[in-house]
Amino acid sequence: MKRLACCALLAVLLVAPLGGCHGPQRLSRGLDEWANNGYIDSPWIYGNLLAHLLLAGATAVTWTADSFINIYFFWVDDAEPFGSGKGTPYPFRAVTPAKR
Repeated sequence: MKRLACCALLAVLLVAPLGGCHGPQRLSRGLDEWANNGYIDSPWIYGNLLAHLLLAGATAVTWTADSFINIYFFWVDDAEPFGSGKGTPYPFRAVTPAKR
């Protein structure tokens, strides 16, 4: 019985992201925006060190987390009949590079 419950839970976790395929990708876009803002100030650190080591792993984690978070935004906020029928925008901040 315990094994059946574990298998059922695993099946739900694997199938759940398919219920709402896409959403605002808030975590992934937030990470991308953070990396972009850091790259403006320090391209050597963000462009070389973090891009290949930290950001690759962090992007995989945020995509995975977003696949579950997007279910909420798709079914509750965005898609009709439960939502508004309009997508949730990501609030990108305008970036103005500092003069050197």
